[in-house]
Amino acid sequence: MGCGRFKPNIGNASLNITSMMDMFTIILVFLIKSFSADGSILTNADNLVLPNSESRKKPQEVNLQIAVTSDMILLDNAAVVPTEDVKNISAEKHDPFIAKLEEKLKVCLAMEEEMVRMGALNAVQGKIAVQIDKNIDFDVMFKVMNTCGKAGYNNMNFAVMERDD
Repeated sequence: MGCGRFKPNIGNASLNITSMMDMFTIILVFLIKSFSADGSILTNADNLVLPNSESRKKPQEVNLQIAVTSDMILLDNAAVVPTEDVKNISAEKHDPFIAKLEEKLKVCLAMEEEMVRMGALNAVQGKIAVQIDKNIDFDVMFKVMNTCGKAGYNNMNFAVMERDD
């Protein structure tokens, strides 16, 4: 018996993937079951205290979010205009609106219209989620709402915190 080469007798072996598919199916089912569908759809902006509500209605998914904090108005977490500048817009105007915000919203609406043309969306929805700090003055909220409406976002939902009973 010498030091010869080891030559296994493999013959006609084939790969059996049935058990591997079973394993991947179990992992997939586990991941789907552990995925939280009731998680937070909205991301809260920093330094934002939402008002409390007794509403039990869960928020719907929206593509666009506005957050109004004490120092800045954000559109999808990007700063648009300081809140102090919005406070300085004359409330005596017949139709007070925020020009910089309207410009950004019209760009977003044009993108939504392009998605409809491409077939990615069925129709322009004009949905927007509004998060406003509970300490913000009503005239700022009115100017934000008026601007959203002028830009074509008439379907507004307000983010609130669910009050514990």
